[in-house]
Amino acid sequence: MKPSWRGLLLSSSIALLLMGVTVGGSIPGARSQTDPAPPVNAPTPRNRRTFIPVNTLTGHLGGVNAIAFSPDGTRLASGSSDRTIKLWNWENAQLDNTLSGHSGDVNSVSFSPDGELLASGSDDKTVKLWDVPTGQLVGTRLGHSFSVQSVAFSPDGESVASASSDKTIKIWNVNTTEEQENLKRHSSYIWAIAYSPDGEKLASGGYDNEVHVGNLTGSWFWFIGGGYDTFKGHSAPVLSVAYSPDGSKIASGSADGTIKIWDVDDQKLLSTLTGHRDWVLSVAFSPDGESLVSGSADRTIKVWNVASGSLETTLTKHQGKVFAVAFSPDGKTLASGSADNTIQIWQAYP
Repeated sequence: MKPSWRGLLLSSSIALLLMGVTVGGSIPGARSQTDPAPPVNAPTPRNRRTFIPVNTLTGHLGGVNAIAFSPDGTRLASGSSDRTIKLWNWENAQLDNTLSGHSGDVNSVSFSPDGELLASGSDDKTVKLWDVPTGQLVGTRLGHSFSVQSVAFSPDGESVASASSDKTIKIWNVNTTEEQENLKRHSSYIWAIAYSPDGEKLASGGYDNEVHVGNLTGSWFWFIGGGYDTFKGHSAPVLSVAYSPDGSKIASGSADGTIKIWDVDDQKLLSTLTGHRDWVLSVAFSPDGESLVSGSADRTIKVWNVASGSLETTLTKHQGKVFAVAFSPDGKTLASGSADNTIQIWQAYP
């Protein structure tokens, strides 16, 4: 079995040269004495968010590779190198259940839109579906020939997409074992996938340094090499991708140490966020779309203003690489998973 990039990262001592220049003009809101006053209906810049650590969830015996909040915000799922998935009542720092069944590292977890099912992807080459209330395994999807690096439920809950080191993306029917699509979009390993909020597009990031965005209508074109847009600009593998809540932007985090924000429709690079000293392993938009958080192998979490591309704050609680970050649905809580085997819960203000 080909080792996952998380394992390679943990054992690697190679320092990457960070590259990237902020793109775009001056920071919105900064104007000289001679600049015209903004229009009356211009949005008022919000205050910077402050994040306070309020809880640490412990129990995993290996690094926490993936985290996801349930749609109602009451549960948090975590996937680990200890081959288990844990379901938490995060507000009380209480472990509700441990899901066992994978024979390899769990690299990704995703809740169904109704919160009743959880999908997981693993180094054991499988995608598993779990019943959240009972913790029972309800199905295993076989078909990938190498590690499953990322899984994502479609917004309608009918399908699960999985991305693998075998260079393919598969789309599975939730109610059957049917493989609906086998998409060959990247020339190398695929690390991350994300559905657009309307479910019509699927974004992916890979070892070929590219972000691909394809329309799921007529997706059979992908098999013959067409039907998707390619976003180029990173100088190293793309390890994470995320859609903004309105679907207009994609953020990509890379082993080149940068985050790039792209305009989906215009296929244009909007900004490059620099500041991390190592691989950017995870990115997530806040539910209001105003902030972006990033987790890095440099052990920090950074919070960015999406409109200006400016760094708002750096969070330094973890003692290991930060593999995963996620906002609660109401945007008031941030969770982060790390190679230090812990999940940190942060309260966001305002």
